Amino acid sequence: MTYQSRGRSIFEVVLAICFVAFLIGFITVLCIGNYFRAKRAQERQRQRREAKQASQTGGVVGRDSNMERGVHGKGGGEYEAPTLPQVGGSPGRLL
Repeated sequence: MTYQSRGRSIFEVVLAICFVAFLIGFITVLCIGNYFRAKRAQERQRQRREAKQASQTGGVVGRDSNMERGVHGKGGGEYEAPTLPQVGGSPGRLL
């Protein structure tokens, strides 16, 4: 028994393959872009946290400061997440 094309031309098959390849590529690009955006945001958050800790302790906080004094305290105060400044509008409204 042989494979039947069910009435589809070679053009339709190639068009379907191109469409699927485009969808896979588009989703891949979105995922890669989101990964790098999240990586930059994480780095900015780390820098803000270290700047806040440095201003609280009065010293310079290096990249490995959490490893030196332990991640869970024994040398610093409780961690408080940074907050974004309010830029007009009503509080609690995102846009």
